[in-house]
Amino acid sequence: MFNRVFISILIVFSTLVLHAQDVRIVARFKTDSVKLGEPVEYLVTTKYPSQWQVLLPDSTFSFSPFDFQKKIYFPTHTINEVSTDSVLYVLSTFEIDSIQTLRIPAFVVLSGDCTAYESNVDTVIFKHLVSQLPDSLSAEQLPLKTNTEYNAVSWLFNYPVFSLVAGAIVLIFILVWLIFGKKIKRYFTIKQLTKNHQEFILNYDTALEKLKSSFTPESAEGSVTIWKKYMENLVTKPYTKSTTRELKEIENNESLVDALQVIDRSIYGRIPPETLESFMNLKEFSTIQFNKKVEELTNG
Repeated sequence: MFNRVFISILIVFSTLVLHAQDVRIVARFKTDSVKLGEPVEYLVTTKYPSQWQVLLPDSTFSFSPFDFQKKIYFPTHTINEVSTDSVLYVLSTFEIDSIQTLRIPAFVVLSGDCTAYESNVDTVIFKHLVSQLPDSLSAEQLPLKTNTEYNAVSWLFNYPVFSLVAGAIVLIFILVWLIFGKKIKRYFTIKQLTKNHQEFILNYDTALEKLKSSFTPESAEGSVTIWKKYMENLVTKPYTKSTTRELKEIENNESLVDALQVIDRSIYGRIPPETLESFMNLKEFSTIQFNKKVEELTNG
């Protein structure tokens, strides 16, 4: 029984020794020194029986103290049933140790088993950019030069911030218009109507003063024209193109028609009216229509 166990152990040991002899992995840096963050190439070559499957580390492997950047595979070459694989790793280091070493494994995949074989250890020297770092240094001891001259710096326009601000302003404007648009429009419409009415009163009163001091059919007709133009803009009816008879059908207002008829007789008969009451009736009618329009807009 003892001999049988001993023979089994001897067979397993011999197999492992044979496997170790059949797999060779050589790794070396392609440079002797490296700087902080500088890429360094690390070449790994393995030789193994062609019937085996050998895997080399990928980006998930820890290459400490180095950081993995990329790797380059070379095609497998097989001669006399011995395969050769080569992989070039591009690494970088951010450690500041003067001497940095690395070794990596190769994995032999057999049926139901995976065995790792370590490469040799290779060394690279880290080049320090600063030869000596002082513990502390006062500002007076720093080798600084004083320069008080103005140095012009080009102004860069921040387009992303501008786009965000402009977009926010547009969005706020749209929201305000959707919520208060009708009120804003109504406010400015009433404001414009009030301005037009005040201008009409000023022009009409000026025309009546002129008519009062010196009556002429032309000045009387001019006063009526000022009134008709204003009313046409206020109620959007064809006042300027309508006669007194046509205005009677448009407005159906007896007092307005009576005033227009009195004015017509004074214009076409060239007879000065005793008073300007008919002209004042036109002004009063316009004021009533203006107030009615403003009330409709306010309550609309």
